[in-house]
Amino acid sequence: MVEYLTNKDLSNIVKLYEDRYSKHGDNYKTVGWGSKTDQILRFDMLCRGLNLEGRRILDVGCGLGDLVAFIDNKTNGNFSYTGIDLTSSLIESAKKKFKQPNVHFACCDVSTFTENKNFDIALLSGALNFKIDDNIGYSQSIISKLFKLTKETVSVNFLSSYVDYQEDKNFHHSPEEVFHYAKSLSKWVNLYHDYPLWEFTMQIHHNSIKRR
Repeated sequence: MVEYLTNKDLSNIVKLYEDRYSKHGDNYKTVGWGSKTDQILRFDMLCRGLNLEGRRILDVGCGLGDLVAFIDNKTNGNFSYTGIDLTSSLIESAKKKFKQPNVHFACCDVSTFTENKNFDIALLSGALNFKIDDNIGYSQSIISKLFKLTKETVSVNFLSSYVDYQEDKNFHHSPEEVFHYAKSLSKWVNLYHDYPLWEFTMQIHHNSIKRR
Protein backbone atom coordinates (compact mmCIF):
# COMPACT_ATOMS: atom_id res chain seq x y z
CA MET A 1 0.00 0.00 0.00
CA VAL A 2 1.43 3.37 -1.06
CA GLU A 3 1.26 5.88 1.80
CA TYR A 4 2.79 8.97 0.17
CA LEU A 5 2.68 10.86 -3.08
CA THR A 6 5.92 10.83 -5.05
CA ASN A 7 7.67 14.18 -5.43
CA LYS A 8 6.70 14.16 -9.10
CA ASP A 9 3.02 13.51 -8.39
CA LEU A 10 2.96 16.11 -5.63
CA SER A 11 4.57 18.72 -7.87
CA ASN A 12 2.18 17.99 -10.77
CA ILE A 13 -0.92 18.29 -8.58
CA VAL A 14 0.19 21.55 -6.97
CA LYS A 15 1.11 23.03 -10.36
CA LEU A 16 -2.28 22.10 -11.82
CA TYR A 17 -4.19 23.95 -9.10
CA GLU A 18 -1.80 26.88 -8.85
CA ASP A 19 -2.18 27.41 -12.61
CA ARG A 20 -5.96 27.18 -12.36
CA TYR A 21 -6.01 29.64 -9.47
CA SER A 22 -3.86 32.08 -11.47
CA LYS A 23 -6.35 31.82 -14.34
CA HIS A 24 -9.72 31.67 -12.55
CA GLY A 25 -9.12 32.94 -9.01
CA ASP A 26 -11.79 32.14 -6.39
CA ASN A 27 -14.04 30.16 -8.69
CA TYR A 28 -15.43 26.62 -8.92
CA LYS A 29 -13.40 26.18 -12.13
CA THR A 30 -10.20 26.42 -10.08
CA VAL A 31 -11.08 23.22 -8.24
CA GLY A 32 -12.14 21.45 -11.41
CA TRP A 33 -15.95 21.41 -11.21
CA GLY A 34 -18.10 21.97 -14.28
CA SER A 35 -20.57 24.24 -12.51
CA LYS A 36 -21.57 25.53 -9.10
CA THR A 37 -24.66 23.31 -9.32
CA ASP A 38 -22.48 20.21 -9.80
CA GLN A 39 -20.32 21.22 -6.86
CA ILE A 40 -23.33 21.55 -4.54
CA LEU A 41 -24.67 18.20 -5.74
CA ARG A 42 -21.33 16.61 -4.78
CA PHE A 43 -21.53 18.18 -1.33
CA ASP A 44 -25.09 16.89 -0.94
CA MET A 45 -23.97 13.37 -1.84
CA LEU A 46 -20.92 13.47 0.45
CA CYS A 47 -23.14 14.44 3.38
CA ARG A 48 -26.11 12.29 2.41
CA GLY A 49 -27.77 10.99 5.56
CA LEU A 50 -25.10 12.46 7.84
CA ASN A 51 -25.79 14.61 10.89
CA LEU A 52 -23.26 17.46 10.64
CA GLU A 53 -24.54 19.52 13.54
CA GLY A 54 -22.10 19.75 16.42
CA ARG A 55 -19.57 17.59 14.59
CA ARG A 56 -15.81 17.95 14.24
CA ILE A 57 -15.26 17.77 10.50
CA LEU A 58 -12.06 17.24 8.50
CA ASP A 59 -12.19 18.34 4.84
CA VAL A 60 -9.37 16.75 2.83
CA GLY A 61 -8.44 18.55 -0.38
CA CYS A 62 -10.55 21.48 0.78
CA GLY A 63 -9.51 23.73 -2.09
CA LEU A 64 -11.06 27.16 -1.67
CA GLY A 65 -13.05 26.07 1.38
CA ASP A 66 -16.44 26.09 -0.35
CA LEU A 67 -17.66 23.23 1.82
CA VAL A 68 -17.63 25.59 4.83
CA ALA A 69 -20.59 27.61 3.54
CA PHE A 70 -22.49 24.41 2.75
CA ILE A 71 -21.96 22.98 6.26
CA ASP A 72 -22.70 26.32 7.88
CA ASN A 73 -26.06 26.42 6.11
CA LYS A 74 -26.89 22.88 7.27
CA THR A 75 -25.92 23.43 10.92
CA ASN A 76 -26.55 27.14 11.61
CA GLY A 77 -22.85 27.44 12.44
CA ASN A 78 -22.80 24.63 15.00
CA PHE A 79 -19.75 22.67 13.83
CA SER A 80 -15.95 22.60 14.00
CA TYR A 81 -14.09 22.48 10.70
CA THR A 82 -10.51 21.79 9.63
CA GLY A 83 -9.66 22.03 5.94
CA ILE A 84 -6.35 20.83 4.48
CA ASP A 85 -4.99 21.13 0.95
CA LEU A 86 -1.70 20.82 -0.91
CA THR A 87 -1.99 24.17 -2.71
CA SER A 88 -0.97 27.23 -0.73
CA SER A 89 -2.77 29.78 -2.95
CA LEU A 90 -6.07 28.00 -2.39
CA ILE A 91 -5.53 27.79 1.36
CA GLU A 92 -4.67 31.48 1.61
CA SER A 93 -7.80 32.37 -0.37
CA ALA A 94 -9.93 30.20 1.92
CA LYS A 95 -8.48 31.83 5.03
CA LYS A 96 -9.45 35.26 3.72
CA LYS A 97 -13.05 34.17 3.04
CA PHE A 98 -13.80 32.16 6.15
CA LYS A 99 -12.63 33.72 9.40
CA GLN A 100 -15.03 32.10 11.86
CA PRO A 101 -13.34 30.88 15.07
CA ASN A 102 -14.64 27.35 14.44
CA VAL A 103 -12.98 27.15 11.00
CA HIS A 104 -9.31 26.36 10.44
CA PHE A 105 -7.18 25.74 7.34
CA ALA A 106 -3.73 24.26 6.82
CA CYS A 107 -1.54 23.70 3.77
CA CYS A 108 -0.36 20.10 4.07
CA ASP A 109 -0.50 16.62 2.57
CA VAL A 110 -3.05 14.33 4.22
CA SER A 111 -0.55 11.47 4.12
CA THR A 112 1.70 13.43 6.49
CA PHE A 113 -1.12 15.01 8.50
CA THR A 114 -0.27 14.33 12.13
CA GLU A 115 -2.72 16.43 14.14
CA ASN A 116 -3.47 14.44 17.28
CA LYS A 117 -7.19 15.07 17.19
CA ASN A 118 -10.16 12.78 16.73
CA PHE A 119 -12.63 13.99 14.13
CA ASP A 120 -16.22 12.83 13.91
CA ILE A 121 -16.45 13.02 10.13
CA ALA A 122 -13.91 13.19 7.31
CA LEU A 123 -15.00 14.40 3.87
CA LEU A 124 -12.93 14.16 0.69
CA SER A 125 -14.25 15.52 -2.59
CA GLY A 126 -12.26 14.92 -5.76
CA ALA A 127 -8.81 14.71 -4.19
CA LEU A 128 -8.19 11.11 -5.32
CA ASN A 129 -9.07 11.57 -8.99
CA PHE A 130 -5.74 12.83 -10.34
CA LYS A 131 -3.76 10.05 -12.08
CA ILE A 132 -0.59 9.13 -10.15
CA ASP A 133 1.84 6.19 -10.06
CA ASP A 134 -0.41 4.00 -7.89
CA ASN A 135 -3.93 5.35 -7.52
CA ILE A 136 -5.43 2.26 -5.95
CA GLY A 137 -2.74 1.78 -3.32
CA TYR A 138 -2.64 5.48 -2.42
CA SER A 139 -6.44 5.76 -2.22
CA GLN A 140 -6.64 2.75 0.09
CA SER A 141 -3.92 4.23 2.30
CA ILE A 142 -5.73 7.58 2.58
CA ILE A 143 -9.11 5.99 3.27
CA SER A 144 -7.56 3.81 5.96
CA LYS A 145 -5.88 6.80 7.58
CA LEU A 146 -9.08 8.85 7.57
CA PHE A 147 -10.98 5.96 9.11
CA LYS A 148 -8.47 5.91 11.97
CA LEU A 149 -8.80 9.69 12.42
CA THR A 150 -12.59 9.62 12.72
CA LYS A 151 -15.20 8.38 15.16
CA GLU A 152 -18.26 8.30 12.91
CA THR A 153 -17.91 8.45 9.12
CA VAL A 154 -15.52 8.82 6.21
CA SER A 155 -17.21 10.02 3.02
CA VAL A 156 -15.28 10.15 -0.27
CA ASN A 157 -16.21 10.61 -3.91
CA PHE A 158 -14.42 9.11 -6.90
CA LEU A 159 -14.63 9.35 -10.65
CA SER A 160 -16.37 6.16 -11.77
CA SER A 161 -15.07 3.56 -14.21
CA TYR A 162 -18.61 3.42 -15.61
CA VAL A 163 -18.10 6.21 -18.14
CA ASP A 164 -17.94 6.67 -21.90
CA TYR A 165 -14.81 8.83 -21.85
CA GLN A 166 -11.79 9.39 -19.61
CA GLU A 167 -9.29 12.24 -19.69
CA ASP A 168 -5.62 11.22 -19.53
CA LYS A 169 -4.98 13.24 -16.37
CA ASN A 170 -7.76 11.51 -14.42
CA PHE A 171 -8.09 8.13 -12.74
CA HIS A 172 -11.51 6.44 -12.69
CA HIS A 173 -12.02 4.01 -9.82
CA SER A 174 -13.97 0.78 -9.97
CA PRO A 175 -16.94 1.07 -7.56
CA GLU A 176 -16.71 -2.67 -6.89
CA GLU A 177 -13.04 -2.49 -5.90
CA VAL A 178 -13.55 0.53 -3.64
CA PHE A 179 -16.55 -1.12 -2.00
CA HIS A 180 -14.59 -4.33 -1.43
CA TYR A 181 -11.79 -2.41 0.30
CA ALA A 182 -14.23 -0.33 2.36
CA LYS A 183 -15.89 -3.52 3.63
CA SER A 184 -12.50 -4.66 4.94
CA LEU A 185 -12.57 -1.64 7.25
CA SER A 186 -16.19 -1.69 8.37
CA LYS A 187 -19.42 -3.65 8.16
CA TRP A 188 -21.34 -0.42 7.54
CA VAL A 189 -20.69 0.96 4.05
CA ASN A 190 -22.90 2.95 1.67
CA LEU A 191 -22.16 3.29 -2.04
CA TYR A 192 -24.11 5.91 -3.99
CA HIS A 193 -23.97 5.76 -7.78
CA ASP A 194 -27.45 7.13 -8.36
CA TYR A 195 -26.87 10.79 -9.24
CA PRO A 196 -26.27 12.49 -12.62
CA LEU A 197 -22.47 12.87 -12.49
CA TRP A 198 -19.77 10.50 -13.74
CA GLU A 199 -18.77 9.48 -10.25
CA PHE A 200 -19.82 7.69 -7.08
CA THR A 201 -19.70 8.40 -3.36
CA MET A 202 -18.59 5.94 -0.68
CA GLN A 203 -19.46 6.37 3.00
CA ILE A 204 -17.72 4.19 5.57
CA HIS A 205 -19.27 4.25 9.05
CA HIS A 206 -17.78 3.10 12.33
CA ASN A 207 -21.21 1.98 13.49
CA SER A 208 -24.68 1.65 12.06
CA ILE A 209 -26.08 5.19 12.03
CA LYS A 210 -29.61 6.47 12.30
CA ARG A 211 -30.50 8.24 9.08
CA ARG A 212 -31.48 11.87 9.46
